[in-house]
Amino acid sequence: MPLFSRHSTAYGLAAILLLAWGLRIYRLDTYSLFFDEKSTLLVSQGMALEGATQPGVFSKKYFTPHDFWQPRSTAQYYEAMIRSDIGNAPLYYLLLHYWIELFGKSDAALRMLSVLFSVGTVGLMYVFARRHFLGDRGALLAALLVAVEPFFIAYSHQARTYSLAFFLTLLATHLFLNLTGQPGQKPGRGSWLAYGLVAWAVWFSHFLGIIVIGIHGLYLLLFVRNFRLWVAFGLAMLLPLAGMGWWMTAGGGTYTLRTLAYQAQLYKTIANTTDNVQIRPATWPYIWEKLRHLLADQFLVSNGLTLRMTGRRNFFIATLTAVAGMGLWAFFRRNRPAWLPWAIGGAVVAGLALYTANAPAYLEWQLCLLLLLTLLIFFREKPAPAYFLLLGLTLLPTAFLVLMALRGGHTFGLTQRYAGFSFPAAIILMLLAFRPLSGSGLWLRGLVAVALLGQAIWVADVLREIYADRSLKYTYRSTPRLPNPHYRAALLVEKLYAPGDTVLYPSGLNSDSFGGLDTYTKDLKRSVLDAQLVNVYLPKQARYLQRIDPTEPDKLYLWQKSTGRKRLIADFRGQALRY
Repeated sequence: MPLFSRHSTAYGLAAILLLAWGLRIYRLDTYSLFFDEKSTLLVSQGMALEGATQPGVFSKKYFTPHDFWQPRSTAQYYEAMIRSDIGNAPLYYLLLHYWIELFGKSDAALRMLSVLFSVGTVGLMYVFARRHFLGDRGALLAALLVAVEPFFIAYSHQARTYSLAFFLTLLATHLFLNLTGQPGQKPGRGSWLAYGLVAWAVWFSHFLGIIVIGIHGLYLLLFVRNFRLWVAFGLAMLLPLAGMGWWMTAGGGTYTLRTLAYQAQLYKTIANTTDNVQIRPATWPYIWEKLRHLLADQFLVSNGLTLRMTGRRNFFIATLTAVAGMGLWAFFRRNRPAWLPWAIGGAVVAGLALYTANAPAYLEWQLCLLLLLTLLIFFREKPAPAYFLLLGLTLLPTAFLVLMALRGGHTFGLTQRYAGFSFPAAIILMLLAFRPLSGSGLWLRGLVAVALLGQAIWVADVLREIYADRSLKYTYRSTPRLPNPHYRAALLVEKLYAPGDTVLYPSGLNSDSFGGLDTYTKDLKRSVLDAQLVNVYLPKQARYLQRIDPTEPDKLYLWQKSTGRKRLIADFRGQALRY
């Protein structure tokens, strides 16, 4: 029986999908929704943060869940997106709206939609890699790497559009290569229509996803000299262009450009006037400080290296010994003299003995340099155009973020999630880089295995941080969140409320502290966000009397008619529990 028969491949893929599912549902609802997810929940119901689309609710002294859940018009849904997410990701909000109708609003239910698209990306990665770049074994390995990639796992735990956008951009690239990657083929109109529809969905899942479609067009222009395909691509683009043109002029994206300009000026002011480590002026030293982390973390073999390598002396030793060893390997790799493994192995071991700290990280760095060399060898020996498409998909999304940082004057947008479309291509490039090593001796494969084992231990530690909610890079926190306080408060109110009682909401901190306010939101004398985030979980027809207490910033009470006293339901403790 072949090593990878049809049945064994199917079993292998099923095992990988099962692993991906387990890694993504583990501790899925352990920690509360954070601010962006709360915004997502409200917007999916047509509610702008701080109640701008619910003027008849919070303008009254008393209101009820029945008032809160009054039907909203399409225009109010658009306004909620304009105010809370600059009109971005309408497809995700539409899907989430109906998903909630079916499965409810628990934290696990909200995040499950992201889990499904993330697991779907694992399966699609297998299909994509096997069809265009790798055989069964390589495609299975590619799917496995997507399954365990911390980036994908972390964003599957967020009720946000990212997992949908990553799935759709990979699907669009798969369809694009199906249409353009086979010489002599003549795909029908239906195939181009399908690609146009997916491109439309990409644009409506995240504005930055259009970078991937632009890379497709650039590849077609540079590497596919076929006028008929150029015309077909242009016609396919009419669908997403028309859709986005309507959205930006008459739909929910009408104020997007205006809001982006306002945000750019705001972040630029923050960068130039405060000491905010996340928002720096767009000078090359500050850009490089962020960029080096982004580039390293795109690849599992280099994940975290920029944090673990300390000291110029260690870096110089590792680089020098790696370059010397690679030079010997590249020059003699066809003849393989007997002394070659001893020379390279000796250089590596000598380096390990000289490092003053964290020697495994420098072994990983040497492996990365070796893979860079082998990738160059692979491109030289097999210069297929599709490999250059992978290179573009890996590097150009991040390059676009650099250009936007320079244009905007700040580094806020230099973040991994905005370039996350590049991860599938980066994974395949990494696997292609290993191919020239397949014929190397046992000694070199042994060194590579040791380096990979060390990196696997590091990635396991990264996953533990994600599951513990202590990863600044992936969950944005060092202190773990508690379970969702607004959801728990709603359950307690529903359990305890009796006719005649009154729910008393805190008025929150100064309303300027809430990120949902933008230049189009009228100044509020009090925040109603806590009331929104509890009411969204209460029964839609309930008639619970509720009001905002303008004198109480943090505590939510239930005034009970039977006792004439207030019972504490929740204490949000300033920003401590308002994640």
